[in-house]
Amino acid sequence: MNKKIKLSVLIGIVLIIVVGISGCSTKKDQGMDLTSGNQSIDENVEETTDNKQEVGSIRLPAFNLKDLEGNDVSSDIFNDYDMTIVSIWQSTCGPCMDELKALNVIYDEYKDRGVNVIGISVDNVEVMGDEGVKKIGEILELKFTNVIADSDYLAELVNYVEGTPTAFILGEEGQFLMKPRVGTNGTEKDVEAFRSIIEEIILK
Repeated sequence: MNKKIKLSVLIGIVLIIVVGISGCSTKKDQGMDLTSGNQSIDENVEETTDNKQEVGSIRLPAFNLKDLEGNDVSSDIFNDYDMTIVSIWQSTCGPCMDELKALNVIYDEYKDRGVNVIGISVDNVEVMGDEGVKKIGEILELKFTNVIADSDYLAELVNYVEGTPTAFILGEEGQFLMKPRVGTNGTEKDVEAFRSIIEEIILK
């Protein structure tokens, strides 16, 4: 089996795992807890302070990926902000669009207050191409940085993501400030939820 075929097989397996575990998540009662089971989105918001010490030792895997314009973006970007919200999304995921729209609002409101937003697309662009991802960026007029996960990074994310959208709330070193937020409650409620998270962790 040559290198190209092996790569295609790996990408296929990774995508099946990423999408197959819970697919494009729309469950409002679904939440990923890396330490002690599942909890809801609302509980995530309420427990940010309690969970800060518990999850602070967990970090999102470092990356060096391309953005939608082909520029290099690395996880060093976290160092420039007190908090970064990282959204894991797919171009075929309807609920992801709700979260991305909400994060556009959040980015505008907090970009000058130490809070950044980054999107990571988990589309299989090495097989399907990146046109779909770029189209979403154009349609939603995304103002924040979006990068495209390659096959290596997809393999690492499998250990952290159980469905899309998933939002990670990270500190300056990429450490988790709270448990990941999985799913969406719709754009307006997502905006409210992210505001509450920011106010609780950064601006209290």
